[in-house]
Amino acid sequence: MLLRENSRQFNSFVAFSTDEGEHWSEPIELSASLTGDRHTCRYAKDGRLVIVFRDTTRDSPTHGDWVAWIGKYHDIVNREEGQYRIRLMDNKKGSDCCYPGVECLTDGTIVTTTYGHWIENESPFIVSVRFKLEEIDTLAQNT
Repeated sequence: MLLRENSRQFNSFVAFSTDEGEHWSEPIELSASLTGDRHTCRYAKDGRLVIVFRDTTRDSPTHGDWVAWIGKYHDIVNREEGQYRIRLMDNKKGSDCCYPGVECLTDGTIVTTTYGHWIENESPFIVSVRFKLEEIDTLAQNT
């Protein structure tokens, strides 16, 4: 279970259960790459996790924006940064965004939807972003 950290003094936290939620481990602090609010997770076809959320990392260029973390379960367990963290959209009004949904389609497309202030001085509205992990992998290899 991923937990937001409301005091903003620490990164987000995680707790683990081995009995389908009857009992939970003590929460432990995560790496900065998963620090945020309103995490929503899905496993992609290739076994990687896609987690979308609002970034609340201190001193982050994407603070308050809609981001996605891509990595493996063992990255979370071992408090590692994961494979990628990408900005999905730049929120233009503080951190007023993101109660995201995320789905993995049968063709491998990731679809995520949320609200935010995507245009300066405009009211918030809902958008969807679609991508494939192969596209992100290719972009990362070319940078």
